[in-house]
Amino acid sequence: MNWWREKPNLKRGAKLLEELIECCDGKSNPIKFFSAPQIRKATNNFSKSNQVSELYKFYDKWYAGKNENHPMILIRKSLDVFYGYREGNLCRDIAISSMVSGQKNFLKLVGCCFEFEDPVMVYNGVRKHDQLHHIISRQPWKRRMMIAEDIATALAYLHTAFPRPFVYRSLIPDNVLLDEDLVAKLSDFSGCVSIPEGETFVKVNRIYCGDIYKDSKYWRDGVVSVETDVYAFGMLMQMLLHGCHEVWVDKLFHRITRKQSADGYATAARTVFVIKNTQVLLLVLMKGGRTEDLFKHVNPEDLKRMGLISEEELLNGFRDVGQLSHRITGEEISDDSITEREDQKRQIQDWLLKHMEEGKMHEIADPEMLEKMGEISEKELSQMKAFLMLSQRCIGLKGETPTMVEVAKELKKIQRSLKNDSSSPSGESQFDSSQDIASSSQTRF
Repeated sequence: MNWWREKPNLKRGAKLLEELIECCDGKSNPIKFFSAPQIRKATNNFSKSNQVSELYKFYDKWYAGKNENHPMILIRKSLDVFYGYREGNLCRDIAISSMVSGQKNFLKLVGCCFEFEDPVMVYNGVRKHDQLHHIISRQPWKRRMMIAEDIATALAYLHTAFPRPFVYRSLIPDNVLLDEDLVAKLSDFSGCVSIPEGETFVKVNRIYCGDIYKDSKYWRDGVVSVETDVYAFGMLMQMLLHGCHEVWVDKLFHRITRKQSADGYATAARTVFVIKNTQVLLLVLMKGGRTEDLFKHVNPEDLKRMGLISEEELLNGFRDVGQLSHRITGEEISDDSITEREDQKRQIQDWLLKHMEEGKMHEIADPEMLEKMGEISEKELSQMKAFLMLSQRCIGLKGETPTMVEVAKELKKIQRSLKNDSSSPSGESQFDSSQDIASSSQTRF
């Protein structure tokens, strides 16, 4: 195969083989290796008309295409500046993708191409893909629960389908794609790690996913277990309920404390943009050997807001490019930033619990969703309450933390609670009252 002919491709191929052996003893679904001309032809030479704007990320470009064997394919081209500082993670992504491609809640990998400087992955396509955060505001409550069940099923599969559990640890709305039928699919397994046999956790040096989806053990100490995913999923459930994306902590926190107007939410969103943009900029400059130019483009005030430099460093005119490089590529965040964020999340959970116990689900749920639903039944409100209670168990606030298998089962029960018939097709009993629905998240399997 011509991807072996050049040294960079040989190195990537060797690394992929290592990952396949480590992750699945070399056993995986077939991986097709595409040539550069094949990829160029499929994407019309990476033309803008083939770009899938709904899947845009700072470090990925997605293209719709086709070839003689696949009438619809989805092609992801990833900036090599990121993979250069995440050695082996591209190959980890390919290896895990090849293992899970048979399950409907993962993007189905077709193959890859190592002939470009920026590596390319090819997936089975459908007429439409979108990121979760782009369309969540338009989705009714029933659909949001189905999306939650899809994601829970995918995570449960990673945790239980293989001899060793795999922890996804990258659960953010950006990595949840919805197809034309609004079936949720996980993508990007570059951060996936396996738990060694006989162990319940593993320590890592690099932290993945947005800060609101990290539990304290993972964020502060780099300790990863299956509960890392359960916690992230619990936070994602809450996002599905109240409808906000990555900045929901800021948005909801200021809604609770009344410290920030609606105009301030846009500022929070811009901060998220600056964080990602700064990471890309730094990595590009590092690759080009021009790190000294960083402070010509980045405002130190923005670095302070990101938690990448302290107030004292800001006042002292911080210009240490090497230290900043380590903090960004190593995801090092100041203790003050972690403590402040955890305090915010704690206040939000207290507020959610108080309003839930007082029966004020109207104040918690996404107002746009409620408006489209019109009159809300008592059963629907109780269902939302059960959903929220389950999310709080996932993040360790109520009782024993469930496994993802248990979470997926409980989500099925909560969904079935709105059916009018007294029994399900499978013979499982239904909830006969709002109290039954609300207490469902206490069920243990």
